[in-house]
Amino acid sequence: MPTEDYLLKYLEKLSRVIAAMLGFRDSGFPEDALKMADSTYRELLNFDLKELSIEPTEKFIETVRKANYSASILDLLVQLTYETANALEQNHQPAEANGFYEKTLELYSLLNEKDKTFSFEREMRIGEIKQKLL
Repeated sequence: MPTEDYLLKYLEKLSRVIAAMLGFRDSGFPEDALKMADSTYRELLNFDLKELSIEPTEKFIETVRKANYSASILDLLVQLTYETANALEQNHQPAEANGFYEKTLELYSLLNEKDKTFSFEREMRIGEIKQKLL
C-alpha cells in the first residue's frame, strides 16, 4: 500500500508540474517553465536540463528504459519533455528545442510499446512533432 500511495502522489506532482509549465509558457514566461522542468528532471532522472539538452537521444532513452517506469509515469515524462521543447522554442533556443522534440518522439515510441491502447491524441501529437522537425 505505501508504494501505491507514493506512486499516486508522484503522478499528481508530475501532473501539477506540467500544468504549471503550461501556465508559465502561455503567460510568456518560458524561463520559469524551464526552471520547473530542470528541477523535475533532476528529481526524476538525476540529470539537469543542460545535461539532457546535450545528451544523445539514444542514451536518454536507454536511461529511461533502465528506470522501467510504468506507462502512467512514462506518459507524464513524455508530456514533460514535450512542454520542455515548447518552452525552449518559445525561449528562442531552436536547437535545444529540436533535441527535446526528438527525445519526445522516442519516448512516444517507448510509451506505445508499454501501453498497447491506441491513442488518437498521442498519434496526433507525434504527427505534430514530426512536422516541427521537418
